[in-house]
Amino acid sequence: IQYMQHSFLVTGQEREVFRSFFRDLSEESRGHAAILGDKIVALGGIPTVEPGDIRQSIELTEMLRQDLELERAAMEAYVAAWRSCTDAELGTRFLLEERIAEEQRHIEEFEKLTSERRASVTKQKITLRQIG
Repeated sequence: IQYMQHSFLVTGQEREVFRSFFRDLSEESRGHAAILGDKIVALGGIPTVEPGDIRQSIELTEMLRQDLELERAAMEAYVAAWRSCTDAELGTRFLLEERIAEEQRHIEEFEKLTSERRASVTKQKITLRQIG
């Protein structure tokens, strides 16, 4: 919901790009909620449908910081759930590992957008090569 709210509130020259960015993340998050809700029921639980705190701002940089915090909180929740899985719950573990990997990508992207993560130029040469 926070991503959708940010898509409504973003203004200025960045609006055209970030409105779509926030809406895409909102849709993706709703899809994750549906998958996880179904999984919780399959495991015998009852998913909560209460929204978390929705943080608001009219400044893009603050929106991005808020969303980075949201992604980090989601990562913590997924890792905690993954750690609680038993060896017999491989399907649930794999599902959570997919979410964890995706959250990590989101965190890295938000860190770049907020300048928390910057590329550094070194003399070390890094070569990518195909194996196999």
